[in-house]
Amino acid sequence: MMVQDRIEAFNTISRILAITRLDIEHHQFVNDQCLNIHGENYFRDVFNLVFDRKFENANFGCNNAPYIDLIDTTKKELIQVTTTRSKEKILHSLKALSDKKYKDYNISIYYLLEKSRPKKETIDSILEVYKLDLISILNDSSDLIKSIENLETNRLVNLCELYFRNKSDKYTDHIVLNLTYKKLLKAKNNLPQPSYDEDFNSIEVDPKIKLNKLNERISFEIKKSLDYTTIIKGIDDGNLASDLQEFVIGDLYKNILVEMLSSKEAKSILNRISVTQLHVKASEYNLDFNKIIIRLNNALESLMDVKDFNSMIISWILISYFFEICEVGVKIDDTSK
Repeated sequence: MMVQDRIEAFNTISRILAITRLDIEHHQFVNDQCLNIHGENYFRDVFNLVFDRKFENANFGCNNAPYIDLIDTTKKELIQVTTTRSKEKILHSLKALSDKKYKDYNISIYYLLEKSRPKKETIDSILEVYKLDLISILNDSSDLIKSIENLETNRLVNLCELYFRNKSDKYTDHIVLNLTYKKLLKAKNNLPQPSYDEDFNSIEVDPKIKLNKLNERISFEIKKSLDYTTIIKGIDDGNLASDLQEFVIGDLYKNILVEMLSSKEAKSILNRISVTQLHVKASEYNLDFNKIIIRLNNALESLMDVKDFNSMIISWILISYFFEICEVGVKIDDTSK
């Protein structure tokens, strides 16, 4: 049972770290720094348990301590918690080492978003001036999760219960979907526009479109969105992509299939079988996948906090992505079972 407890706790922590990062990214995008500020104390507590430290907020009792955010005077360690990835921010943080009261302290920088990737000349310069291996002191959630994975089981489960379990209730499927939508939209807007002097034929999806007897409108939306499906694969470290698939396919899409098959077979049976098995039954009863996909699109759009043209675009990108990887719509293997 302890092994299962460990797996469940680790998966919860990994998920919450990924979603928290996405939440902070969105708040920063709209110039709301509240999560950055609260993040200092939250990660102070996490670091104390993970690394067995006694970090305190260096800003406590004053408006803003220069250079650093967290300090452990017993272990002589300093941490700067930030979202700013610039060279200037790194140099500003390292100024703490010039302060006499921090003599012989170690310093690290924890990035609430993705960590900085400094150029070689910056790395060499800091090595010369501070005798520091810069890369080794730059950390983000990918480094933190490795340390968490190495914890003994009781501490890992305790960490989850103290600082991550309650956030699972906060980050509902609805909220995660909206945060993911915003990230996907931002990523889409940063991609170059596809070339419109080419047709939308695809050797990957054309046979599947024919197999599912999709009409011209839905076929067009799926093909048009294929150019953007790669952005889904790049969501953080894969945790959110997995969450997205579980929610869109395991919940929304499966429920639609069950509803449309419920006039043919008992729901109690349909709810217990997999999406692949539901596809087999959908083929047997000749269900209209045009209606199924439209219902999925409507379900996705209904969950958006902001319902506009942009949300419609992202909904079709999601459908196109799952259609392409054969999670939405029947495929030849399904119909042959």
